[in-house]
Amino acid sequence: MWTVIAWLVGLGTFFLMALLVVHVLLALLLIVPTWRICERAGYSGLLSLFHLLPVLGSFIVMAVLAFGDWPNGEGKAPGPQPVRP
Repeated sequence: MWTVIAWLVGLGTFFLMALLVVHVLLALLLIVPTWRICERAGYSGLLSLFHLLPVLGSFIVMAVLAFGDWPNGEGKAPGPQPVRP
């Protein structure tokens, strides 16, 4: 009985560690392009480190980029142009 319980605990631990490794690899894969996007938009590249947060991190980054005003002004409609004589 104890060997079955120990085996299940070991299998669960292995599964959680494998899940953690996959999450970190995926987050590292997303950090580099998101860093560049954030810098082009005028945000700090450190915003891309939110990808390291499980489940919510990517949604935080997407929400900031989608609904925030970009400091560099990309994505805004151009203002009226001055008339030159």
